[in-house]
Amino acid sequence: MSNTPIGYEISAETIIAEARRQEAERARASVIAAGIQTCGRFSYDPATGAVTGTAEYMGSESYARRMAAITEGRDTVTSFGYCQHGDVIKAVLVSLQTDYAAWKCMRDFERRLG
Repeated sequence: MSNTPIGYEISAETIIAEARRQEAERARASVIAAGIQTCGRFSYDPATGAVTGTAEYMGSESYARRMAAITEGRDTVTSFGYCQHGDVIKAVLVSLQTDYAAWKCMRDFERRLG
């Protein structure tokens, strides 16, 4: 009997990297299979990666600030939502809807005063 290995060797790092790639692929497939998620006036389309909502708000400074806070991991609404249910997309949509509601309310209030 020979001591020559049959086949080829694969490093543990290669196996771990492939397992992570497959897990990410499965996670993306499940998000796409779930379809478009919506919260209030905001939706996320996993096929395109786009968030849609009211154009007026999404063009505002308030939206830019909220998205910056979400992206930087400083948004408490998103963080809390994610801790509660583990769905980052839903947490982001809830955060945007919450900020939008406050933004819209203040705009309406200011218009009534003016």
